[in-house]
Amino acid sequence: APCPILMFTPPSPAPQLLATGSVLTAGPDRIVCKRIVLSGHPFKIHRRSAVIRYMFFSREDIAWFKPIQLRTKYGRVGNIKEPLGTHGHMKCTFDKQLKAQDTILMSLYKRVYPKWTYRPYLYKPAGDVTRGELSMETDREK
Repeated sequence: APCPILMFTPPSPAPQLLATGSVLTAGPDRIVCKRIVLSGHPFKIHRRSAVIRYMFFSREDIAWFKPIQLRTKYGRVGNIKEPLGTHGHMKCTFDKQLKAQDTILMSLYKRVYPKWTYRPYLYKPAGDVTRGELSMETDREK
């Protein structure tokens, strides 16, 4: 079951709710990924194959990303066949014929590690501990 999370501002006059969310699992096998989507446009369409431009701008980049699958906004799926020229045009094949207004997309994923910016509160007795006069300070105030 997900665990609900509430995040508040520091209690200067009164705490205010900043964000809500939930934690699914805290297991070490969970991976956090960032996705970026490269897009291109059809230059020439020949039945199931098409020449795509504006996704890459060098021949070496096309050769590097050749094994990755392409998709379109209208649901077509395809692959890169070969680069054409030196300016980033490429020949691609798809499962069905493309439309001229279609956009070709390539999703790239990168693993992201969480930032450790946690600063714990340190409790430092400032007065008489028996009467409950304690002050709370962070490690920034040291």
